[in-house]
This record gives sequence, C-alpha cells and structure tokens, in this order.
Amino acid sequence: MELWDILDEMEEIIKSAIRIPFSGKAVIDADFLLEKMDRIRAILPGELEEARSLLQEQQEMFNEANRAAQQIIDESKYQAARIIEHSEITKQAESVSKEIITKAEELAREIKLEANQYADELLTYMERVLREGLNSIQKGRSQLKELIDQDLR
Repeated sequence: MELWDILDEMEEIIKSAIRIPFSGKAVIDADFLLEKMDRIRAILPGELEEARSLLQEQQEMFNEANRAAQQIIDESKYQAARIIEHSEITKQAESVSKEIITKAEELAREIKLEANQYADELLTYMERVLREGLNSIQKGRSQLKELIDQDLR
C-alpha cells in the first residue's frame, strides 16, 4: 500500500531529524512533509474506495449465500412435497421432508452466520486500517504544527 510507504517515509524523516539540544524539538523539512501529506490526501479516496469495494464484495457473497440457502430450502420443500405426494407411506415421507427442511434451514443458518462473521472480520480490519492511517496523519500534523510553531518563535 502506497499510503503506508508514505507514512513510513514521514516517520523516518521525523526520527532522523536533527535534534535541538535540551528542547525535545527537531529540524524537519516542512515542504517535504507537506508534500507527503498532500499525497496522502490524494491516496485516501482510493483506499476508501477499496474498502467500499471489499464491503460490496462481502455483501454480494452474503446475498449469494442467502440465495443458495433459499434455493436449498425451496428444493427441499419441493422434494418433500413430491415424496409425500407419491409415497404410499405418508408418515415416513413427512418425517423425511421435515428432516430435509431442518437440515436445509440449519445449513442456511450456518451460511448466514459465516457470512456475518466474515463481514464483521472485514469491517474490523478496515476499521483498524483506517484508524491507523488517521492516527498517523494526526501524529504527522501534530509534529508539523510543533515545527511551524517553533519556526514562528
């Protein structure tokens, strides 16, 4: 990810900056940091679009899982109805159909649960990535503000 590379560069510049004795301050090329911050602003919409795309992909997977589960349920009900219609032993057919429907519903619940767990993991990951990016930007802005304030003194 280009964003992380830029943040790493900014961090390296800050870490390797010439320190001013007894002040805890450092001399940093403000133009360089401003250029990198502009680049980050240009990149973030792409990162956010990627996150949106991943969420859309997850939603499509969830919808497909629901369609598959519904198809299984519908097919099970159809098969159960057919068995009952053509069976001489109605009770046995009824029992089999209930078992098929129960299994299909359980499978549907499992598919939905897995899709929801995947969505939660994806959202947690994206939240962490975006939070880390925002924290890095805020840290860079804070350090830049200190440098600007120092230059104004």
